[in-house]
Amino acid sequence: MARSSGDTLSLNNLAGARGITQGANVSLNAMNSSAGTIVSLDNYGIDTVVSTLGGYTYAVEATSETYSISFTGAGSKFGSISSRHQNFTWSVSPTYNSSASTAGFLNIATHGDLTAVITVGGINPQGASDQTTLLGAQSHTLSGTFADGYNQHATRYNTAITKTVYAVDSYDGNSTALCLTIDSPVTLSDGTIVEVGDLEEGDVLRGFSIGGLGTEESGFLDWSSDTLTTTAQDVTIVNLVYSFAGRHYDINDGEITATGEHPMLVKDAADGEYRFKEMFNITTNDKLIKEVSGVITEVDVTSIDIVNTTAEIVSIDVETNDTYLVNGYITHNKGGNSHTDETAPSAPTTFAWNNSTHTLTWVGDGTNAVYDIQVDNNSDFSSTLINQTLWSVASLTSTTNGDGMDIGTGTRYARAKQYGTNGLLSSWSSTFTFTVS
Repeated sequence: MARSSGDTLSLNNLAGARGITQGANVSLNAMNSSAGTIVSLDNYGIDTVVSTLGGYTYAVEATSETYSISFTGAGSKFGSISSRHQNFTWSVSPTYNSSASTAGFLNIATHGDLTAVITVGGINPQGASDQTTLLGAQSHTLSGTFADGYNQHATRYNTAITKTVYAVDSYDGNSTALCLTIDSPVTLSDGTIVEVGDLEEGDVLRGFSIGGLGTEESGFLDWSSDTLTTTAQDVTIVNLVYSFAGRHYDINDGEITATGEHPMLVKDAADGEYRFKEMFNITTNDKLIKEVSGVITEVDVTSIDIVNTTAEIVSIDVETNDTYLVNGYITHNKGGNSHTDETAPSAPTTFAWNNSTHTLTWVGDGTNAVYDIQVDNNSDFSSTLINQTLWSVASLTSTTNGDGMDIGTGTRYARAKQYGTNGLLSSWSSTFTFTVS
């Protein structure tokens, strides 16, 4: 488009914006590959630097995200300016440092042009098998500035465009947010089923536009509807992120295996509304939504298990609509504009031993009656007599009937952990000492 009246466009300044020596014999013709091409100064101009940066609000530890500056009114030749990193300045505050426990987790790749790649460094606490708390999402201010020496007339020229970006601790029992295990089957646009680990950026998947949902990635967890209207819509993979998780969820005996924050479309038993719910919020009363032979079908949730095994996981970002099919079930995009820090429950307390019934009891936090429980005749739990995982009641009775629950007699030691409804596990309780007679 034509620049506004009064804009000053200098051929010499254009040379500098293009990386050509200023003050020399500069000509528009010399700047173009085809001699004699009709070119105007206006072809290199812009009207406005857009006031917001493109890119996700939440960036997960040990992954990379791309952020971008965009423009309005760009001429046909402006790409030769926007592709030069010398015309852009990117920064982040606090600045990156290598400490895993001090703020400054975002590292900007050098030579960013209109796009910048941000890598999230390691966040502490990280890697410990008994980690039970998160370092909460850490706020950073990302800044991008465009100044080419030519488009000084443009709105927000040489003005920092900022975005608040949060670095997210991935070792939260859910690992990288919103990810499928690497062997999860997904559906290509032609109906072919492939494992998510075999996908590549640019692949086209079968997805759906959903009535009332829209295409904005932020806020999708706030959407709900009492009716479900779906239209098949191909979507393209624009980003894949590979990581590992120490724990994931398994719904319906392997039908869906994903980390705790991965969102699935369900009919919510609480109010009968259709909405996206994260894996750790889905209950056996909800119904999943699946495409079966071209028909959208409600499927009962018959089982939900927590798998405490390290697994490779893959996060998918698709556009334009943000839904696709995992094993035929409708799921949502990566959704990196939303994140919920998860915290572990408190460790069990108030242990008691009843010698009359030979029953050990304890008290959880009341949210989820699932525990790991150990009983030993050594205080260091080096020779456990009982070592139960995913125990579903807050009590344990010693027996002598050969079922492996006999703790004998004498001084004994007990401790327990509790699982939260989000799958996170508490630390061990204080050791309880008691005498069996």
